[in-house]
Amino acid sequence: MAQVMPIRFQEHIQLTNIGINSANIGFSNITMESDKFICIREKNGDQSQVVIVDMADTQNPMRRPISADSAIMNPSSKVIALKAGKTLQIFNLEMKSKIKAHVSNEDVTFWKWISVNTIALVTENTVYHWPMEGDALPQKVFDRHSTLKGCQIINYRTDEAMKWLLLVGISAQQSRVVGAMQLYSVDRNVSQPIEGHAAAFVPFKMEGNKSESNIFAFSVRNQTGGKLHIIEVGAPAEGNTNFTKKTADVFFPAEAPNDFPVAMQASKEHGLIYMITKYGYIHLYDIESGKCIYMNRISGDTIFVTAPHEASNGIIGVNRKGQVLSVSIDEDNIVSYITNTLKDPELALKVSVRCNLAGAEELFVRRFNMLFGQGQYSEAAKVAASAPKGILRTPQTIQRFQQCPSQAGQASPLLQYFSILLETSQLNKAESLELARPVLQQGRNQLLEKWLVEGKLECSEELGDLIKVHDSTLALSVYLRANIPNKVCGVF
Repeated sequence: MAQVMPIRFQEHIQLTNIGINSANIGFSNITMESDKFICIREKNGDQSQVVIVDMADTQNPMRRPISADSAIMNPSSKVIALKAGKTLQIFNLEMKSKIKAHVSNEDVTFWKWISVNTIALVTENTVYHWPMEGDALPQKVFDRHSTLKGCQIINYRTDEAMKWLLLVGISAQQSRVVGAMQLYSVDRNVSQPIEGHAAAFVPFKMEGNKSESNIFAFSVRNQTGGKLHIIEVGAPAEGNTNFTKKTADVFFPAEAPNDFPVAMQASKEHGLIYMITKYGYIHLYDIESGKCIYMNRISGDTIFVTAPHEASNGIIGVNRKGQVLSVSIDEDNIVSYITNTLKDPELALKVSVRCNLAGAEELFVRRFNMLFGQGQYSEAAKVAASAPKGILRTPQTIQRFQQCPSQAGQASPLLQYFSILLETSQLNKAESLELARPVLQQGRNQLLEKWLVEGKLECSEELGDLIKVHDSTLALSVYLRANIPNKVCGVF
């Protein structure tokens, strides 16, 4: 029986099959600023051209007779930036017009779109940001740290707010590739040198926190081994619990003594980190715990450029053979894989809740029953509320809470259950009805009105009928929301 895999692996296109010469497939000729476009500089004899592959229409690449040292496509639109010597130009391909140009005083050794309207420029000594709008010139952001002197710059990353910036370089030292990073805080105007090869920023919402934490993850392989570090940068948002730093060992097989991390993308939606190494291994890590969920070789050739794959919340990249590959989690299998293969039910529960994925139903039912049996009704309610796909939000669960005895001076277990549900979601039809009964009996109609306005109740004919006995105006509001026209007329 084939082992259940926690990832999906897909080859989207083979560049050589659409006429790209294999000699032009490499880091210096191919750029991929997002999963929408791949840009290839080709030279055949004296003829130079730029080939643009639209990933939504891969069989019809756009070829333009352009001679340039570098070409990078805008992450979302058909806008291209070209560099020839010290001359930088931005063109709108659809409008066939030049947007702007700039002649730099220094050689730009690396550049990258960091948003849909800003390009980062890296020179020998300085990093600039160049806004696309208007006549704005490149603006100096920070000076390069001395630890990156002589390094080949391979990446530049920012967090969502562009308050934390990261420059990544590599150099050959003592028969190995050494990674050097410079982490810069815009607000503090301070740089920190870090030994590392690949990194990513990602917003991550911890359980119990109201706001996201600004997470910075980076990986390194040095003479002592491989490590992944996951930390929170900047001050935590007000009311947030600090994210506890996580450090994990990164395993490199004995047959890959010179392997090292070359790329990293993080999924905000799933709370996971994808890391790719030079020898084509994929590593999948959980952000909250730092645990490695999966590792395997996906390419026999180096994947030299990557981007987030938005459709799957995974990673997409190009290898030296010209394969365009993506990796994402298999939402149908990852939770059961963590449970049965990794034997880690705690992690399975967390991933299931965070991503609203099936596969841990038995674990949730078992935990709910255990807490309920111990009289920990509030904790049991939290499990029922967080279980994926609403598997525990049933009339039977409501009935169990209704049958529980109330403790003096405390809200009834049923009301504890409903209050936890109201904090995080909309009540379903059965829950809305059962919450309305005691609230109406207590004459607290204003609470129902508040929940209706907030969209916390599922409106139905039955709910309207229940409320009508106590408050016809409020019942009218329910009938209107539930689209029961005959009952609306009946109220008047």
